Amino acid sequence: MQEIAIVGAAGKMGSWLTNYFVRHGLRVSAYDVNRKILRPSDNIRIENSISACVKDVDIVLVSVPVHLTPRVLRECVKSMKNGAVISEISSVKHRTFRTLRQVPDNLRPLCIHPMFGPGASGNIQTKILMVPVRNEERELKIVHGMFENAQVKVLPNAMVHDKSIATVLGLTYFVNVVFAKVVSATNISKLKQVSGTTFGLQSLIAESILTNEPDLLVALIRENPYAKKYIGQYMKEASAVAKLACAKDSRKLKADLKKVRLKMEKWQDLQQSYRRMYDIIENLK
Repeated sequence: MQEIAIVGAAGKMGSWLTNYFVRHGLRVSAYDVNRKILRPSDNIRIENSISACVKDVDIVLVSVPVHLTPRVLRECVKSMKNGAVISEISSVKHRTFRTLRQVPDNLRPLCIHPMFGPGASGNIQTKILMVPVRNEERELKIVHGMFENAQVKVLPNAMVHDKSIATVLGLTYFVNVVFAKVVSATNISKLKQVSGTTFGLQSLIAESILTNEPDLLVALIRENPYAKKYIGQYMKEASAVAKLACAKDSRKLKADLKKVRLKMEKWQDLQQSYRRMYDIIENLK
C-alpha cells in the first residue's frame, strides 16, 4: 500500500484530499500548523512536523496558501526519500513552478491544479491541469495513478497556466465579489423571492465563491501576475457600458450588445447555453 503525505491537511482542500486518498486505499501522513484540528484514524497518521510527515512516504502533496507554497516545497524536499513524488496544487504557478524545477534529481516533481473545490463529490470525474516539469509522459502517469478517471489537461508552461487562470478564476471571482458587495447591502432573501433564474444562479455562484478562504481570493486577484490586466479591462468595459446605458439615445447600447453577442457566437452556441442553464436549474430542484 502506498503512503501519501498531505502537508496542509487541515485546510479545506487538504481535508478533501486526505479523505479522497483514504477512500482509495492509501495510508495518509498528515501535517498542518493547525494540527489540533486533525483527527487520526486507522489510515491517517498525524505528525508534528513537516520532516516527520514526509520522510518515508511515496508521494508528498502540498496544499497550503499560494504565497507559502514555494517555502513549504523547499522544506519538504529536505527530508524526502529517494524516488518520491513532490507535488503541489496551487492556483498560481509562476513561483511554485520555478521551485519545482529546482527540486533535486533524486525526487520527482509534479505541478498540478485541481479544477474543483472541496465541496466536490469524491466520485466526480476530476478535472486537473498539469504543467510538465521534467517528463510529461511520466508525470501524466503519476497523476492518473493518484486520481482515478481524472480528466487531465496539459498546459505547456506556468505562464500559459497563470494567464488562463487569471480569466477563468481571477476575473470570475473578482466579478462575483463585486456583485456580492452590491447585493449584500440589500435584503437578499426578499430579492430571491421575486427573482427569476438568472439572479438565482448568479447569487448562488457568488455565495459559493465566498465560502473560499480569503487567502485564495487574494491570491487569485493579487498574486497572479496577469489578473491585474484582465480586471483593468473589465473595469474599462464596465465603465463604457455604464456610459452607454445612461445615454439618452439607446441605439449605441443596442449596437454594442449585438456586437458582443456576435463575438460570443463565434465560440459558443448561445441557444445551447440557454438550454443548459435550464437543465442545471432542473437538476438543482
